[in-house]
Amino acid sequence: MKKIVILSFILLIGVFSFSYTLNEFNEPSTFSRAIGGAIYPLYEGAQCITYNPAGMANGKDEAFFSHTEHFLGVIRNEFLSMTFKVKRFSFGASIQYTYPTDEELYNQYKLTFGGAYKFQNYSLGAELNAWNGSDIREGHSLDIGTILKFNNVNFSLTAKNLFASITWNSSPLEVERYSPEFVMGAAYFGSKFTASSYLNLSSKEFGIGTIFPVTDFLQALAGYKMTLSKSFSKELSFGMRISYYDFILDLSYVFKDAFKYGDSISPFYISLTYDFTKGV
Repeated sequence: MKKIVILSFILLIGVFSFSYTLNEFNEPSTFSRAIGGAIYPLYEGAQCITYNPAGMANGKDEAFFSHTEHFLGVIRNEFLSMTFKVKRFSFGASIQYTYPTDEELYNQYKLTFGGAYKFQNYSLGAELNAWNGSDIREGHSLDIGTILKFNNVNFSLTAKNLFASITWNSSPLEVERYSPEFVMGAAYFGSKFTASSYLNLSSKEFGIGTIFPVTDFLQALAGYKMTLSKSFSKELSFGMRISYYDFILDLSYVFKDAFKYGDSISPFYISLTYDFTKGV
């Protein structure tokens, strides 16, 4: 009963705390936002869906939830993912629902199904994404990722948006194809901190992040992200991770383009993870 009350309270915080987030449909993880997007070489279970599928292989059965509101609440996004382990295999699925608040007929869905296999210090994962909605007839893509652990360092390589295309509901029908993206990552696990980084070779985006344990239930997070393409942008982020029993609450505050005059909205993110391994 105590856990149910705590969960309900945390969910209420999440629902009422997303008034100033930006258009980040492909980044549902608050933890990732807090560490500059450098989640790719980490084993974060259900949070790794839509990032690096190999990260699902953390050996836990998890449920992850996030709710965000974009453009000051005009567009809302719900994300729910789950992972479960069967021996050395981990399987995951997620649903992402995007809808505006002022137009009931408009909606988009993204479904993801995937799995990962972990053998000693190596893991390999793959996931299939499918889109549908009021303006999308059908869409699909494939993501493949790996993580290799060498002593206290993780290396990762992820190929995203393989064979990606979306058929839009237009007259005539319009098929839009997307180029694949290749992301490299590395993480160092020290005795007093963890440092993680990634580089998207296709979009020329990179990020670094640090994780500092403060107590047994609290971690401090910080990150920096930069995009060097034509849409140049910089982000500075801070956050925390609170662990309580089987719950993990992630919070982050992102200074987006904080040094660019006239283009600064600093979003606040919250997401929740529940580890139900012990109850299985």
